[in-house]
Amino acid sequence: MSKYPFNKTNLYIALQYLTTRKKQTILAIIGVLLGVATFIVMINFMTGVNNFLDDAVFKGNPDIVIKPISHQKTNKLPFSIGPTTIENLEEISNELEANENVRAFANQTISPAILTSNYQQLPGSVNGIFPLEEMHMVDLNKRLIAGTGFSELSQNNIIIGISLAKRLGVSVKDTVTIILPNGKSTSLFVSGIFSFGITTIDNVRTYMSAKTLQNLLGLSKNITHINVKLKDRNNLDLKSLLLQQSKEIEIEDWKENNKTIVIGNKVRDILTWSVSLALLLVAGFGIYNIQNSAVFEKRKDIAVLKTIGYSSSDIIFIFLVQALIIGVLGAFLALGLGYLISFIISITPLDTSDFIIVKTYPVNFNKAHFILGFSFGVLTTVLSGYFPSRKASKVDPVTIIRGV
Repeated sequence: MSKYPFNKTNLYIALQYLTTRKKQTILAIIGVLLGVATFIVMINFMTGVNNFLDDAVFKGNPDIVIKPISHQKTNKLPFSIGPTTIENLEEISNELEANENVRAFANQTISPAILTSNYQQLPGSVNGIFPLEEMHMVDLNKRLIAGTGFSELSQNNIIIGISLAKRLGVSVKDTVTIILPNGKSTSLFVSGIFSFGITTIDNVRTYMSAKTLQNLLGLSKNITHINVKLKDRNNLDLKSLLLQQSKEIEIEDWKENNKTIVIGNKVRDILTWSVSLALLLVAGFGIYNIQNSAVFEKRKDIAVLKTIGYSSSDIIFIFLVQALIIGVLGAFLALGLGYLISFIISITPLDTSDFIIVKTYPVNFNKAHFILGFSFGVLTTVLSGYFPSRKASKVDPVTIIRGV
């Protein structure tokens, strides 16, 4: 019998142990269920929050911003009221088009302005854009609260952030007047209201036609910024390349502009996985204690089995089958419970006032988290059954019977 531990008799004994001690079996399954489900819920929620913040900040902003070097750095004074322009625009555009890491880029004319409505007057800035270019940079349609996006942005329209719209007291089809540094002004219809979910963006950002803004500034080809989206935003070699080719520009990258957020992301990632792995470890110890107790309670049965010819391999196999069944059942049920709780969290309303605009709690339903939780639950249970049974199988049956 010892040469063939994986036989029907051993399997039958393992199943009998499971069914005759139902309370103990159920308790072991619940231990796996709660440990794995808690891990799945926590990792889904915490990574969901991280992904939401990244999406709100980084997908709404360019990875690289190219602009003319400031007058403060050159010790020169501007010769006209209004923003300066990028001189070697064509050369830079050609370089961006040829670079394999560039996903998209868009020219902008940005100017400070005073925004006036019937209820409020606020200082701010306006982003003059070319709609077809900007559509490749920002998927504004996913962030629209009301009205239309870039595709229908005309010469007389403006799109504004939701927080700014609230402060101005305007909605779609209302009128906003912008006053530029050169004294010129124009009235624009609010064609759309968007929300990136972060007040620092929604409170200041506006989009209008670049041609309209350029005409008002009296600079028909004035381009103040080139916004670039990278395929791999961690690869910033393009920045060094452009600075080597031109001394008349300065370049900001997403890491420089979001140092606090970048550091915060690292801290949150470390915290997320530390807490999640700690939950798995705690669950693992709990499962081990349950399995160890189960083996200890069956030491008399182990002694009897060994006296009738069962080997150590037979004993280990019997308890491994039990552990495997408990682990698979517990982990499988944990997948359902973890998903259910995560789903409930994802539809739970969240009121954050105007700081972060989000309707429900962000949850990340990543398949890898479910696979990791299931695998850990099964592996931990099998190991928790193996080590105690291996130890018990080596004990002399006479010693076990005497100790009973």
